[in-house]
Amino acid sequence: MILARIIVKTKKQAEEIARLLLTQKLIYSANIISNKAFNKNEENGDITFEKKTIIEGKTKALLFTTINKVLRQKYPENMPLIYAVPIIYMDDEQIQLLRDQTAKI
Repeated sequence: MILARIIVKTKKQAEEIARLLLTQKLIYSANIISNKAFNKNEENGDITFEKKTIIEGKTKALLFTTINKVLRQKYPENMPLIYAVPIIYMDDEQIQLLRDQTAKI
């Protein structure tokens, strides 16, 4: 099991991606979080920030490649940042729900 994290620039795009992945049963659930991403400009040392929106979706590790392909097809010019964090521990009943409600592999 993994927590797929997808980072986009707008909440509208985040909602679109969450609906797409849920509809295709590629994630079990989605949380959308808006926050600020801080960066340091190496040339002048200024600290800047921009708004980012994060989609967190619980899913099977074997679905990550499919999720990546779906996003590449949908956003060939503006591919969101995507990565996964392993879920080490999870309630047995919740694991079974995740298995039952995501695409079969």
